Amino acid sequence: MNTVIINSIGTATPGASKILSDALKVPQDYMLKLLYNAPSILFQKVDNHTALKAEDTLTKLGLDVSVCKEEDKVDLTTELVDISVSLDNVLQLPKVTEQLATFLGCKQSEVLNLLLNDPSIILGNVSVATAKALQKRVDANVHYSNPKKDVYTILISDTIEDAELKNIEKQLKRTASKVGEVYAVEDVSYDSSQLLWRKFHAKKTVKLVNQSHQLVHLIMNDFDVNNQKHISFLVNQVGMPEAILEDVQNAMPITLFESINRKNAEKIVESSVAMGMTVDVEKDVNFKKKLQIEAIEDFENVTNVLRQFIAKEDLPKEGAKNWESKEAIPPIIARYLLAQLEQLMCNPEII
Repeated sequence: MNTVIINSIGTATPGASKILSDALKVPQDYMLKLLYNAPSILFQKVDNHTALKAEDTLTKLGLDVSVCKEEDKVDLTTELVDISVSLDNVLQLPKVTEQLATFLGCKQSEVLNLLLNDPSIILGNVSVATAKALQKRVDANVHYSNPKKDVYTILISDTIEDAELKNIEKQLKRTASKVGEVYAVEDVSYDSSQLLWRKFHAKKTVKLVNQSHQLVHLIMNDFDVNNQKHISFLVNQVGMPEAILEDVQNAMPITLFESINRKNAEKIVESSVAMGMTVDVEKDVNFKKKLQIEAIEDFENVTNVLRQFIAKEDLPKEGAKNWESKEAIPPIIARYLLAQLEQLMCNPEII
């Protein structure tokens, strides 16, 4: 007798779940759970012919499948994780949105709504195998972690009553720091963060940010232009031309990386500091941005870029040389528009 195991969703699409649910007469939601929580058992105690036929069919659907004999030890242990994505090249946003829509089996507009959140958690309570399968199928960075093992930053609106703020600080046994328009408490456990969420989410005064998925900026404050390790890091890892390093040093501080995963950023800081550079992590808690443009020359193309996400009534008026968005914009959209505007004749800036 044999056991047929789905190791991973592989290159299959969620449409495979519909095919399997129809063939096996089981709910599609159940099949989706088997796919996204793989490794999981599809068939048990089937003869060799049936097992091999199932393996062939499932493999043709794109699933990563294996067949185990009765005497084989089957380990289905897996850690359930949340998955987020980040983009090194924000101009890849349309392509990544399309790839994620295919992987998740939903509309691109639904994927974009997920990406507008910061951090952009696109799947929750799925297996590590699913995260690894996604990494092979999307032109973006895939980050995954067990949310129950993570720590969180608690962001509290500065509109909260003083008494409530003090109650939160008492509950966390921590003092909140004022950062912009919010109070922040870092490194809060999953259990403590969930207690706060249940108590305050209806009032919309508290936001939880999983630090394993948080996006941050890396700021370089100083480096030695004559140090070969520093030069190698900036040229080979950051991508700076060696010819401009003296100009870069005179322009300190500068942003080395924008909107990168916090865990990855902290590793870079650790290695940079070890070699004598001064690099800091900047945590941005402003999840809505505004765009500003000065010295518009190519009015038509600037307007064409903006109208992708800016309402018609808020676009620059004919002949305008300067413009500022009236409404706040999600960070990933602000970055996407900025990257396109930088290729035109104008001076765009996120404010």
